[in-house]
Amino acid sequence: MYSFEEIVGHKEIIQGLQQGIKNNKISHSYIFDGIEGIGKKTLAYTYAKTLQCLKGAASPCNECASCKSFDSGNHPDVFFIKSEKKSLGVDEIREGIQKEIEIKPYKYKYKIFIVENADKMTIQAQNALLKTIEEPPAYGIIILISTNYKQFLPTIISRCSLIKFNLLKTEEIKHYFMKSNPSQAENIDLYIAFSEGSIGRVKKMMESEYFMDIRKKVLEWIEKAKTGDLIAIYDIEKEMETYKEDIELILYLMYIWYRDILLIKHIGDNPYIINKDKINILLNQSLNLSYNNIDKILETINNARIQISKNANLRLSLELMLLQIKENANG
Repeated sequence: MYSFEEIVGHKEIIQGLQQGIKNNKISHSYIFDGIEGIGKKTLAYTYAKTLQCLKGAASPCNECASCKSFDSGNHPDVFFIKSEKKSLGVDEIREGIQKEIEIKPYKYKYKIFIVENADKMTIQAQNALLKTIEEPPAYGIIILISTNYKQFLPTIISRCSLIKFNLLKTEEIKHYFMKSNPSQAENIDLYIAFSEGSIGRVKKMMESEYFMDIRKKVLEWIEKAKTGDLIAIYDIEKEMETYKEDIELILYLMYIWYRDILLIKHIGDNPYIINKDKINILLNQSLNLSYNNIDKILETINNARIQISKNANLRLSLELMLLQIKENANG
């Protein structure tokens, strides 16, 4: 059941949206932008549910026919546009929004379209959507959910109410999980540290041991790359390739490890360390690495992340990164 009271954080955004409802100042198009798992979709759903609520208040009543049909996933005048592909194409926008928005609402006040991963729209899809945003019907509302609003055409951004979601605070995330899942809160501080302010990421980590298994593997690879020979480097690369679906996470974990070492070398043990449970290992490794070596390792990991994101050869990118880590990890 979607309600504003259940949403973690984003109080100013919620208050702004509710004030708009009270003052009857509803935009025809919105961009909800922020990192993955921060609550954008939940808030978009709750806002749509509230706009369609028959009570007409600034919060959903959860009792009327509209609220009940929304919570059951069968609301006739709220549409959810998403794609299983890497991009959102023009046909999906034409069929899912353009044609449908021309038809008046079936039963309720608005026709609302919520587009997930909207920043994955192709240029053609964005141009098609622009025509609708420029001249929307009085009952039409479009909410674009994105992780990088700068991927939108400037003309789309200028015609939407841009709402930027800030990272959730550590205490907000911890309070939520200690209240809702106290028995499953083991390692919660570690999960939050790695979440980058995303409650969705914490949920994924808590629901599976996979994250901890991957992290353990990454730390083994880091140690092996530092002490092993060339054959060991190639063995690590082959093993990393078997985790290619998680390579972004793997490189992130490697980067954070050396980022922690750099922080410790600068100011010693401090509250900004993410791998807090490995503080003694970090302290020991910081003694054996120069600032220059750490900087070079961080740079090479970051370069690998960039190259792989651009579809560079995975094997060669990993091999080069591991060789450079080995070269710099012992001095």
